[in-house]
Amino acid sequence: MVYRVARGFDAFAPPDWAFAREDGTFGNRFDDPGAYRGIPEENRFRVLYCAAQPAGAFGETIARYRRSPGLLAKLQQIESDEPPDPELEGGVVPEDFRLKRILGATRLSDNLLFADFRDGETLTVLGEELAHWLAKFDLDEIDLSTMTSQHRRLTQEAARYVYKLADSSQTVFAGMRYVSRLHADWELWAIFHDRLVHTPEETAGVIREDDRELQDAARILGLRVE
Repeated sequence: MVYRVARGFDAFAPPDWAFAREDGTFGNRFDDPGAYRGIPEENRFRVLYCAAQPAGAFGETIARYRRSPGLLAKLQQIESDEPPDPELEGGVVPEDFRLKRILGATRLSDNLLFADFRDGETLTVLGEELAHWLAKFDLDEIDLSTMTSQHRRLTQEAARYVYKLADSSQTVFAGMRYVSRLHADWELWAIFHDRLVHTPEETAGVIREDDRELQDAARILGLRVE
């Protein structure tokens, strides 16, 4: 079973190309970098980001609301008798977030294969196959820290390499398994939308403020849920 937090009625619908950025991606870790190479939209893949636990799915989507240590440091330097405005400090998951999203759950087909980006042998292969990109970004190797880093262009190239393996071999990967950079216990799945074979569970509807998994993710990230 995997879980996904998304907008709309179908949590497992691919993101609309209308929301893509100028670089052709959606700004996420394993999005297709094909636009850089002039690959037309119809030949590029979209990725569904899921988690093995609901808390992981929530955590990956509410992380944007975390307090910024840099901003907190600057606020603490302000000499004033009044405490800082809580809204400036951040750290709150707004009610609007919950009301505009759903938590979807689905069972993946047992026949799907996933490249394990936590596995040492897989990382070794990626390091060899993506050596050109490592040199371009002045990196020495690909390891777990690389795959959870902010080197998005490199991780996106890793995703395209995995996707294109289907063109040169009989191995067709449905996506990648990896670990969250936010919490090591959150197992994540990046699934190519055109290779998803699954059986969706019934959607619960609006996400409640007191949802146990949401509250758990918020606690880990130092957030409060409105």
